[in-house]
Amino acid sequence: MKFYKYILPFFLIALLGSCENMDQEMSDDELIQAIISSENRISVTKNDLPKTAISTLNFKMDNDVIRYAELAPELGFEIEMKSWEFFDFELDYERNDNKYFTTKGRELESNKENKDSWGDKKNKDSKKKRGPCFKFVYPISYTLGDNSVITGDNRKEIHNQIKIYFEINGKTKENKPSLNFPIQILTLDDNKQVLTKDILSLEDLKALWKICKGDKKEDGDKKND
Repeated sequence: MKFYKYILPFFLIALLGSCENMDQEMSDDELIQAIISSENRISVTKNDLPKTAISTLNFKMDNDVIRYAELAPELGFEIEMKSWEFFDFELDYERNDNKYFTTKGRELESNKENKDSWGDKKNKDSKKKRGPCFKFVYPISYTLGDNSVITGDNRKEIHNQIKIYFEINGKTKENKPSLNFPIQILTLDDNKQVLTKDILSLEDLKALWKICKGDKKEDGDKKND
């Protein structure tokens, strides 16, 4: 027992030192791509994230919540955000603002970040790329719980209208807005050419989303207590 008592602190120091060296030797873009490409990522909860990472998210994305968080050991965290607690909204499917942090909680800043770029689909060698997998063709519309309809020419417009609706009516599963189909999306073919595709149902959209996310599992709507 005494042996483990003395050897454990040295092991932890060595592990942290290894992570720190990794952070210093790689650029932020290289480290982000290493996190994305890591084959041994593990799911973690909000409580497992460094406090500095949580503080950064609360400051920069105070209106959003964490959809999922994963740790690539010795590299860092990938965190995907969504618009509301309790609900997963189709509008979030085209988001391209995942956040990346080192194991110690420093936010990684990409020099290549481009919100209009493509690539959030796994390619032939199974390496995930940054960027949205598809984009909605606007305008799109939602039917609200009181049967009124809202329409917007971009995600922000619709988001703001739904936010006002929730502030007046509360957030319950019964009054969750429903996306109206059919809709159209833009996506890329194997030759990187932009295609327009008709989506006829929510099931078709969720199937496409599952392909985009690779092996990631969707939580679905959470129950409202």
